Amino acid sequence: SSLPWIARGLRTREHDSALMAPAPPPPGAPTGLPKSKVPSQADLEQVVQALLGSSSVESTLAACTTLEAATLRSAACHARVLELGAAKGLVAAMRAHPRDADVQAMALRALQHLAASTASNGPGRIAQAGACSAAVAAMEAHADHILVQQVGCQMLELVAFGGPEPRARAIKEGGVDVATKVLKAHKSVNTVQTAALAALQSMAEEGSECSRKFVELGGVAAFVASLSEHKEDPQVQYWGGLLMRILSASDPELRAEVQRKLHWQGVEIDLEP
Repeated sequence: SSLPWIARGLRTREHDSALMAPAPPPPGAPTGLPKSKVPSQADLEQVVQALLGSSSVESTLAACTTLEAATLRSAACHARVLELGAAKGLVAAMRAHPRDADVQAMALRALQHLAASTASNGPGRIAQAGACSAAVAAMEAHADHILVQQVGCQMLELVAFGGPEPRARAIKEGGVDVATKVLKAHKSVNTVQTAALAALQSMAEEGSECSRKFVELGGVAAFVASLSEHKEDPQVQYWGGLLMRILSASDPELRAEVQRKLHWQGVEIDLEP
């Protein structure tokens, strides 16, 4: 694998913890399960069925919020809800209410938690349910919604990290394209830049297809702008460095071009593979 062991360690420990930290609920959103309550099998079945059925925006958001709270850092709950069809339910909710940013953000957060469940093949199962295309659609429809952009990238990252098949699906369904757009559109938001760089780095393990798309979409200029804008942010520098090492591993001209442009901006980066 071209992904350094240190990236795997950071992604599976500290990075996942940061990704899965609770986000403030959207204004007016239900609060989900009380912290002290562990959902029963019947509770989970009811929530998943609500998502799979035709529901109002309010009830759909309530169901997504409940699943997000239940799956936060709970591997046992991941397995249970995946077996019940939660991935399909969350994707169905996103498709049923494409204009509601709160539903999109909350469903993406729940899918992100499930994508972190490698023991239950979470990445593969949510990819098969259509989560990558749903995330891309949400990010394109809500291009100015910071939380949708950030959580969408984080979900795509964890799906792509799950193995060759989910990674290929993330790329095929527009993951590289949308993450590059995020990198270009939200230059000043360091958390979104980090999420986009990490998603691109995870997809870059696929090889030449990801690199070709990234360059064609103007990714090199966006990459240089990101690392220049956030010179003092260690996460942006770290994930940016990992991404470009992979993309330029077999392209010395790209490596030299990026290093030269970053040097002009006062950024020094080691891109030797």
